Amino acid sequence: MLILNWNEGDAFSLLGVLSGVVGLKLLTHYVFSTGLLALVAVSMGAAFPSALFISLVTSVMGNSIIDGLGHEERRGYVRRTPLTHTVPRSIAWGIVPGIVISLLLAYGSQWRVTPLAVIVLLTNLLLGPSHMFLDAFTERGIYVRRRGRWVRFAIAHASYSNPLANGAAMIMGLLMLFAAFSIH
Repeated sequence: MLILNWNEGDAFSLLGVLSGVVGLKLLTHYVFSTGLLALVAVSMGAAFPSALFISLVTSVMGNSIIDGLGHEERRGYVRRTPLTHTVPRSIAWGIVPGIVISLLLAYGSQWRVTPLAVIVLLTNLLLGPSHMFLDAFTERGIYVRRRGRWVRFAIAHASYSNPLANGAAMIMGLLMLFAAFSIH
């Protein structure tokens, strides 16, 4: 049985518990991307419940693909690779779940293109760049092309497990979800 004591540093303790359930960094990506995609989808005319559900599903799928395919282990350390951790390639990998969901929506409507299917495709163009945006704030950043070579680019050099940085990104995701709900 898990018992939590709520003491000083409570938010950081809760984030620590969450990191044991799902990797904290990946959970951060899920929350931030879900908020962003839902906000954009609702702004484009999708109903909030549909936007929330589809954004959550595509966020988990897309961020898992980007990190699953784009991380490799070398000498006991996990590192990012340019396979998925560049802006153009992240767009391509991030749209994959949008294509899957849009095809399922089209199949469910007798192969008609529905407005929701179009919204899903368009919002998922933002999935990869939102992942790159968050990763650019971490220690080793993302890859950019300079003089024909892949080099790393980072904005803030925060550690991957920095509870303040991860918490701020999660709060931004939740605020975007709240905004999506409010404009619905």
